[in-house]
Amino acid sequence: MRGGLTRRMIIASGLLTLLTTAAFAVLLLAIRDQRSSAQLARHSQEVLAASNRVERLLVDIETGTRGYLLTGEDQFLQPAHAGEAGFAVASSELVDLTTIPEQNEAPARLTAIHVSGTARAIKIKGEAYIRDYFRPLVAAAERGDPAARSVERAQLGKVKFDDIRSDCNTLEQTEQQVAAERDDRARENANQATIAAIAGLGGTGVLVGFFATYLSRVIVRPVRQASAMAHRLASGDLSTRMPTTGVAEIGVLEKSFNTMASAQQRSQSELANLLEEQAALRRVATLVAEGTPPENIFRAVNEEVGRLLDVDGTRLMRYEADGTATSVASWGEPTIVPAGTRIALDGRNIAALVRSSGRPARIEYEDAPGSIATIARKSGVRSAVGAPITVEGRLWGAMVAFSKADKPLPSGIELRLADFTDLVGTAIANTQARADLTASRARMVAATDDIRRRIERDLHDGTQQWLVSLALDVRNTLASVPDTQSQLRTELANIADGMVAALDDLREISRGIHPALLAKGGLDLALKALVRRSPLPVELDITLDGRLPDSVEVAAYYVVAEALTNAAKHARPTAIRVAVDVVDGRLRLTVHDDGIGGADPANGSGLTGLTDRVEALGGTITVHSPPGEGTTLQVWLRTAAS
Repeated sequence: MRGGLTRRMIIASGLLTLLTTAAFAVLLLAIRDQRSSAQLARHSQEVLAASNRVERLLVDIETGTRGYLLTGEDQFLQPAHAGEAGFAVASSELVDLTTIPEQNEAPARLTAIHVSGTARAIKIKGEAYIRDYFRPLVAAAERGDPAARSVERAQLGKVKFDDIRSDCNTLEQTEQQVAAERDDRARENANQATIAAIAGLGGTGVLVGFFATYLSRVIVRPVRQASAMAHRLASGDLSTRMPTTGVAEIGVLEKSFNTMASAQQRSQSELANLLEEQAALRRVATLVAEGTPPENIFRAVNEEVGRLLDVDGTRLMRYEADGTATSVASWGEPTIVPAGTRIALDGRNIAALVRSSGRPARIEYEDAPGSIATIARKSGVRSAVGAPITVEGRLWGAMVAFSKADKPLPSGIELRLADFTDLVGTAIANTQARADLTASRARMVAATDDIRRRIERDLHDGTQQWLVSLALDVRNTLASVPDTQSQLRTELANIADGMVAALDDLREISRGIHPALLAKGGLDLALKALVRRSPLPVELDITLDGRLPDSVEVAAYYVVAEALTNAAKHARPTAIRVAVDVVDGRLRLTVHDDGIGGADPANGSGLTGLTDRVEALGGTITVHSPPGEGTTLQVWLRTAAS
């Protein structure tokens, strides 16, 4: 059966209605037949009763006539005259009761004609009997005619009366036979109607049961199953699917449910991929924000991209000015080009496609020409995608992802790859800006140190020598003044002493601007001289192998000088310890005192300038100074150019 459930339900309801209607129609017909049979039975009883009344009236006439003829007494004529008076009415009633109905069928109509004819014959014969026999015979007997009482006349009356009674018996028998046949037919029809009604009701019950079973199997069970599946789906089991065995609308419901479940599972998978991608981007962005060195960011990006995109390997390429590309970092397999290798972009490869177009690209290496494509095929690489890395509007390089799978990489993977290349570009731009800033600050520090050195040299070679010459001239002049001019000698002596004091102060200032010993003897000797001049006891622990860059030595010297000055002015310590060594290519400088603590570089102390100097050289400076526990200052400086 084809069609929707609505059509099937309409057809089933129509069949059910048809069977129920047929069963009730049969019952109604049976009831009508029973009612008609009852009416016909009453009619037959009335016909038989009318026939019996006519026959009794004729019997009364015949009996009264015979009694009168035998006895001559008039009392016997009274029943005869009463029968005569009632015969016309009774016979007419009998004739009326046996009138032929128009609706009877042919066999019944023939029987009715026979009964009606017999009734009419009884009426006619009875009237003839009364008119032609009873009345003349009674009149003759009343006149005294002996022939009235003769045997012949009695025999004639008997023959006439027997003929009429025979017709009455025939009518009664025929009517009884008709009634019996009618009863049999009514019983048969009732039995057939009962059987038909039982069959109809039974068929209705079977159809109702079948329809209920069908609805339960086709609608109720799938709907209940859909409810259970929907509960599992709402509980998070997105792999739930309904068997598509239903028909019509239920089948559509099952397919729609599976489509919805598939869409939700796909949405959840896309959401999980998006969250995973956002988490990977967040981790890379955190590295960028923290100022992580580019090489570490490159390695992290390669790994994040490889795991997120589920590829066999990733590469980060930097384009060079001579038309080649350098592999900056790599992850996974295949190891086509190791990190640090410079390659020529000949033939057709993903790096060349991205460079020529400046947009994301993809390639199948099956028939691609060029050395890189050949290496890729030998390594088992089937396809690759790439996205450009742009730094400050300039194409810097490309991010490439490889796959060994036979099927192509998924569509849209280039856009996901581009999200990471944007972060790489930002990291490179930040690193470049930070490097430019550091270089600028380093140049400023170097220029400042150079100026300090030049001022110190000018003071030492110019002003100091001039003051020494002046002091010697004053001393020579003082020696030539006679003793009699004591006041002049005293004034010249004061001038000479003042010039010597000024020379000492100038030497101290010159030493603070840029100690000459630092340039000549290095950090070791300069710190030892600084410690000797300190008013507080200082323990110096210095471990150095050779000289360090000038900028590093100057920065370290001024850090120690400022730390000792601050400790003497503010910390009130009893002892200070200075330690200097080199660890993993970096100078470690530690100054610790046991003073009152509480130092804070943010309050504008001399450590602010030292912090700028240290950070300008790419170093770090930390101050730990809890109240009452002393102060520890630690500086890290790179000993080689980055």
